[in-house]
Amino acid sequence: MILGLDYIIITTILLILLIPLYIYRKVFIKKFNKKPDIGYFIKDITFSLKTNYPKFVFDFKIINKYSNEPNFKTQQILIIEDLIKQFIKKEFVFSTQKNVEKKYLWLTYEENSRLKKDNKLPSDWMQRKNAALKRDKNKCNRCEYSVSKKNSHALLIKQMKDGGGFNFENIVILCNDCNRIIKSNYNENIYHDLHIMDELLNKIHK
Repeated sequence: MILGLDYIIITTILLILLIPLYIYRKVFIKKFNKKPDIGYFIKDITFSLKTNYPKFVFDFKIINKYSNEPNFKTQQILIIEDLIKQFIKKEFVFSTQKNVEKKYLWLTYEENSRLKKDNKLPSDWMQRKNAALKRDKNKCNRCEYSVSKKNSHALLIKQMKDGGGFNFENIVILCNDCNRIIKSNYNENIYHDLHIMDELLNKIHK
């Protein structure tokens, strides 16, 4: 069987092209198997945390603790869990809040600000929450996460059992996560239930 000239030429060219690939195969394999750069992931989550939680200061030095983790995805998850535990551990000091200008108050405000005998919330509680939310520019008082009426909570600084009233100075606005953290008494085990966890897990680089 006589091979055609075209076939011989094409085969020769392919062999010439494959020779360098064979010689430098270890270099190519090493290059393609190179561990992804953790730097891009760190920049991503740093920007997200500083933008969404501006009042909170995270310690990013903890990243060095996981530098020897061989699995890239595991390394990222460990970093996220550590940062969220920092977020949980930070205790919140309840302090007197700003009042709302008198021109925005309603006729029954003063009367309904006093503690009721039955310890029930006043009938205008939602109105008070919305006004406090506006006063705080729709920001969580603990972390400054942007909130709305649906994903925010209004808490009393001084509890009713301690004689606290429903005046604006005694009302603080918190996001869902901070409210849950405070009510859990800063229990680290709740980190999987927090919105911030889902938010950062979405930043994981494949």
